Amino acid sequence: VTDTLLPPTPYDLAGFTGTIAERLDRTLRVPLGRIIAAAETIRAQADGPLRQDYADYAADIANAGRHLVGLVDDLVDLQTIELPGFTILPQPVDLAEIARRATGMLRMRASSARVQIDGNASEQVVRAMGNARRALQIVVNLIANAVRYSPLDGMIWIRVEREGHFAAIIVGDQGKGIAAVDQARIFNKFERVDPHEAGGSGLGLYIARRLARAMGGDVTVDSAPGQGARFVFTLPRDASDMT
Repeated sequence: VTDTLLPPTPYDLAGFTGTIAERLDRTLRVPLGRIIAAAETIRAQADGPLRQDYADYAADIANAGRHLVGLVDDLVDLQTIELPGFTILPQPVDLAEIARRATGMLRMRASSARVQIDGNASEQVVRAMGNARRALQIVVNLIANAVRYSPLDGMIWIRVEREGHFAAIIVGDQGKGIAAVDQARIFNKFERVDPHEAGGSGLGLYIARRLARAMGGDVTVDSAPGQGARFVFTLPRDASDMT
């Protein structure tokens, strides 16, 4: 996998929406999946012992492949949410279960980054109205960002709470924090907390907020430099949760 497959700048990325995103999805997803699977087989030394540096190279290839798959996913989602009349049919979802699933999906990544995750959703049931798949997508993005920006041996807190007529999943970290002037910017397309830092496509928070708002909720941030960040994902509470 070479860097030439990656759009070189956010401005070039803007031209990849529409049918091009669909073509990228169809063209790249299967071969990228095969590359990732082969690289993981080499990394795990499933076919026999291997020099450690070769195993490390294979891990890098697998990670690069996953990065490209994530980019394709973001572009397809971007195309979807910007269609005229895009809506999400609300259904009952358990936000506590969403938090548990997202935490489970990211726990290994956090462990590899020497970051701990602390959650309070083990026994809760917090019913809201939304779409379970999209809610999970949002929370996975928030936790992944928290892992990415956490210091070594840092802690991420995940809380599920009720706030009036809304239910919330709160993801807090001990990262470097976000200045007030940047807190609106990071929800724009192709923006990252630190534009000079290697990371994703700059679409994750934009997509997360658009999805949350399409379900009647929101994604907001409370942060200050040097004090970490606290992202809050809300959805309207289900009527059965109000009694």
